[in-house]
Amino acid sequence: MISKPVVPPWNDSAKIIVRDQVTHSERYRYGVMTTRKAREPIGPNTVMEPIYGDGGKLAAGIRQNLVVMWRGLWPRGSSIYHFFFAPNTVSSAAGRLMRSVARVKTVHTVCSAPASFEGSRALLFADRVITLSQNTMDRFVEAGVDPDRLRYVPPGIVPLDRPDAEARAARRRMFDLPDGPIVMFPGDYEFSGASRTVAAATPAILERHPDATVVFGCRLKTPRAEGIQDAIKDRLAPFGRRVRYLNRVEDMPRLLGACDVVILPAETLYAKMDVPLVIIEAMAQEVPVIVGDRPPLAELTEAGGGIAIDPGSHERLSQETSGLLDDGDRRASLGTEGARIVREKFDAAKMARKVELVYDELIEE
Repeated sequence: MISKPVVPPWNDSAKIIVRDQVTHSERYRYGVMTTRKAREPIGPNTVMEPIYGDGGKLAAGIRQNLVVMWRGLWPRGSSIYHFFFAPNTVSSAAGRLMRSVARVKTVHTVCSAPASFEGSRALLFADRVITLSQNTMDRFVEAGVDPDRLRYVPPGIVPLDRPDAEARAARRRMFDLPDGPIVMFPGDYEFSGASRTVAAATPAILERHPDATVVFGCRLKTPRAEGIQDAIKDRLAPFGRRVRYLNRVEDMPRLLGACDVVILPAETLYAKMDVPLVIIEAMAQEVPVIVGDRPPLAELTEAGGGIAIDPGSHERLSQETSGLLDDGDRRASLGTEGARIVREKFDAAKMARKVELVYDELIEE
């Protein structure tokens, strides 16, 4: 498994799907890249390889990437290499080199869709390419990629139950959140306009619900992102502590389960996982979601369990959010349906079985 270090903190979707793949495996043994400080195996069928020095960085440096590539030149008994990254010129060239020198079968999970699908055929080097959304698979086919190489495997999560009232109260204390309604935005500041849409909708939401709190749960990855957050803070300063900013959340599923509505009105998921785990984790805990009606986000709400809106409409966002806060029965209905969809389609054990079927194909070849 050629990926970021599969160690805590579990705040990176690309690491989480590797962890859940190997812990739910049934028929394969996995070599997993970890840090030198890692001690406990991720799962019973894993071998830890201490490739990385630090498990908490958002992106590895050039030197660290060279170490990963060097390791990939030597299969050491591996039958398959499985890569996890967004297609780009440098990483794809490194994967192609490892595939050629090691002479193993290869799988590439496209964790994030490329900025442009034009020329993407040249970036896909593996024998099988796994997409996390139907939309990304369709876009690759439109760009000329052989559909026989593509497999659609939705990401899976471990089962999450809806917390009871006592557990929700404890979680809110953990994150220093009040008792009233909580609206959570687990997005980003930089790569989409969603944070600005949420900021524009927040005054109307809070004026209609004086006991509500809006939470921006966004990691600050760059100085530009920090600048955007500062501008939002200035804009919403009159609301004081009724708007919170959590820049580093070690246990996002626990936070999501403490909320009443989760919103992600994004027009693009560039630089984020193709199907955001945060939305699936919220739905699994019966928290209703509002997302942008653009693919692949809209795939999550096509069967119900959430609301899709024009991602640029802060008026519609405030209207739908306020409507859910006013209507407990509708929140409960959407929550129940969302949890059902996650159980049926986004289960980690089902994901692991589907991925192992892809491995079977390559072994058979």
